Amino acid sequence: MKALRKLADGEGHVELVEVATPSPGPGQVLLKVKSVGICGTDLHIWEGRFDKVRPPVTLGHEFAGEVAGLGPEVAGWQVGQRVVSESQASSCGACVYCAEGQSNLCPERLAYGYGVDGSMAEYALVRASGLHRLPESVSFAQGAMVEPLAVAVHAVLERGVAFDQGPALVSGPGPIGLLVLLVLAQAGVPVLICGTSKDQARLDLAARLGAAATVMVDREDLGHAAREFTKGDGFAAAWECSGAGPALSAALANVRRQGSVVQVGLAGGPAKVDLDQLTLKEVVLRGAFVHNRQTWERSLALLGDGSLDLTPLISAEMPLSDWQRAFELSRDQAGIKYLLRPGE
Repeated sequence: MKALRKLADGEGHVELVEVATPSPGPGQVLLKVKSVGICGTDLHIWEGRFDKVRPPVTLGHEFAGEVAGLGPEVAGWQVGQRVVSESQASSCGACVYCAEGQSNLCPERLAYGYGVDGSMAEYALVRASGLHRLPESVSFAQGAMVEPLAVAVHAVLERGVAFDQGPALVSGPGPIGLLVLLVLAQAGVPVLICGTSKDQARLDLAARLGAAATVMVDREDLGHAAREFTKGDGFAAAWECSGAGPALSAALANVRRQGSVVQVGLAGGPAKVDLDQLTLKEVVLRGAFVHNRQTWERSLALLGDGSLDLTPLISAEMPLSDWQRAFELSRDQAGIKYLLRPGE
């Protein structure tokens, strides 16, 4: 089968190569991959900027497909079923976090696509315990978006504090920021989303997706816009999805007293932040990291009942053979989310 693999450390060293189709072992399921999304992590691996990668390894952790084979001791699944797989390949199962159902925080957690072979291939091996049925009404393309949707659902519904008690701020209109917007808008929360002038097209899309207001912070005064939007009260809650220190400082400055801020974006290193706002206003600051099994169930329920439609975020679907062009378009932010079809 064809697989897109990181063959060595450093920049580049990503190639579409022929490898043997794997066979499922105990507790494993073989999936025929129908659609797989390109994530920022995949780009960082391609560029040599992700030190957790363990080459040689097949990329990809946002995917949907069909059950193609069952390993020993696997029950409850049948060949041909439409499914999505959680991106977590393994956790220790013994630490306090695993015991509490928070395996996203397990120190030994590994994900597909960097620590274990992932889904940018015609077939992928996954753990049966991480599978979920894909509703018949949901396309494979939208199925490949469930993983980033689960990041947003975890950030809003599981890490948010009283998020529905007033207007919200979302900073960073990338794929995760737009998904956070969708989850908030579906819950009836009025949202102001901000970016820079480079994000004009994404902010225009945000308005179509339900944002009540958009702001380009390099052209407009966010503080003034926030006061107008909230009638001087400040935001009840904010989600920082860009990973930029100034954006977190702006979120702390523009939430109301005893408001909340959820940090979703990764900065990649230390960031300068105005912590006085945190103390003086008694702001609740939380992090949000990926998702857990219950998050996937909630995300699929939102898709299955039609509450959310993710198709406006899909910029294009391309054959796996066109991976380099799709990676370049993703890197250049020429769209929102590019999907690859390994069977083509």
